[in-house]
Amino acid sequence: MTRVIIIGLDGGTLDLMDPWMDQGKLPSFSRIKEQGIYGRLRSTTPYYSAPAWVSITTGCQPGKHGIYDFFRTDTYKKNLVSSKHRKVPALWNMLTWYNKRSIIVNVPGTFPPEKIDGVMITGLLTPSPESNYTYPPDLKKDLTSDRLGTYLLEQVAVDDIPKGLTARYAPQKLAAQINELTSSHATVTMNLMKEYDWDLTMVVFRGTDDVQHLLWNRKDLILSCYQKADEYIGKMIDEYPDALFIIVSDHGFGKPKKYFYVNNALYNAGYLKTTSNPSTSINTLISIIFDKLSRIIFHVVPMQKIMRSELGRTFILSSNSGGNIDISQTLAMYHSVCSRGIRINLKEKYSYGIVETKDYENIRNQLIDFLKQLTDPEKGEPIVEQVYTAEEIYGKDAVNDPLDIIFDLKEGYGAQELLQPPEGLKAALKSKKDKLTILSPPGFYDWMGDHKPHGILFMYGPDLITHRTLDASVLDIVPTILAALDIPISKNLDGQVLSDAFQKPPVVSYKDIHASEPSLLSSSELQAIKKLRKKTIK
Repeated sequence: MTRVIIIGLDGGTLDLMDPWMDQGKLPSFSRIKEQGIYGRLRSTTPYYSAPAWVSITTGCQPGKHGIYDFFRTDTYKKNLVSSKHRKVPALWNMLTWYNKRSIIVNVPGTFPPEKIDGVMITGLLTPSPESNYTYPPDLKKDLTSDRLGTYLLEQVAVDDIPKGLTARYAPQKLAAQINELTSSHATVTMNLMKEYDWDLTMVVFRGTDDVQHLLWNRKDLILSCYQKADEYIGKMIDEYPDALFIIVSDHGFGKPKKYFYVNNALYNAGYLKTTSNPSTSINTLISIIFDKLSRIIFHVVPMQKIMRSELGRTFILSSNSGGNIDISQTLAMYHSVCSRGIRINLKEKYSYGIVETKDYENIRNQLIDFLKQLTDPEKGEPIVEQVYTAEEIYGKDAVNDPLDIIFDLKEGYGAQELLQPPEGLKAALKSKKDKLTILSPPGFYDWMGDHKPHGILFMYGPDLITHRTLDASVLDIVPTILAALDIPISKNLDGQVLSDAFQKPPVVSYKDIHASEPSLLSSSELQAIKKLRKKTIK
């Protein structure tokens, strides 16, 4: 009987891994490359974690599953998305329908946990350690050092400031924290695999994303985090040599030379209005002062403890980098650093919307032309690679109100949502001009590394063709797993079975399956229902 192990390496990139494998620094990955499948995995558009991981686990493009960002796109507020916003079944739901058991650990966007045939521990976007983040709920009490292992939980947005300060003033400490996180999630997963029956196990190692965002210039520390993941992958392969291993990342990584301050550009062009001068607004001054005092704050203030407190979480999740935006006068704004998307302030959609429906297409076309014409003054070249309407990317029937415009930047550029002069305090205090700088080298509030559109694909198992290069899409993972487990594939999926990876391609069957197909019941509950039905018939 085939069993499948999916390992996510968030932000994994062959740009770094290829030379490290050649140098013998990633022995488990080198082993898979030689004895299995190796290649690139094309991400979603835009190539960001929130839509990409959900596409990896559903086989559907974002317009169908409805997750476009870590934050909801149907509101001005920074409200986190959750598994309840996903509009299609995930892989673990599909396996439950066919009495297959899953172990799901630390997959982004899985909170709140779903009732499945198996066990689930949610990952990124889990609000706090006090949340009910396991299924079954009683599993949480076993996440201790003397049972399944201590489960370290990261918190989106809340941990950003402490991580950023640690990266700046104690980079080795940040790498150590990330490796501890990987060890925690790997240990818990492997113990669960020993204790529970399973057909599918999935765990995501998230730390490689953080270390590349924050420490791109410290390749030695990044390598240590890849090696920690490589170590546990090797242990799993040795423990389960007959399983089908699929190792993926949600996107790749690279170094942006400049950041494009999108809201600054929209402000300069008159699409975005503010309640005060963004050069000297209270938000800008607080940001600049925090930057200047950050060394003292890091060494004196217990930032993680404060940010993770109930008051700190409330403050961070309710704060808004666009707090100075006058929404009642704004035509369009950049949604978030994780979206590459612009929202048009449509009157019929938003409480403070001002754009009439009859003017929508005209304004959107103006914005598209505006983005295409933006150039880097130092190079004289466009900074935007491509601009799309929501319909072009997600389809006309896209769910959950996607953003109106999506854009790709040329390689070497990243995108920033902050509305402030990137030059710092001196520029802010001396500023008497109406225009804000829109391009800047990475600064205190920018990532040192940023996403690229191609991640990694490694496959290893007894039935695979050896030493084969195979490029694929994040959409292809679910159909390939379903085929390997001999489960019918929904015709609603957008991906393809990676038949070329197998010595004997799996027999594929398709079926009309919808999100409302069966109830998500455990195997014991399904058996109980069958017994009741038999009694009723008698």
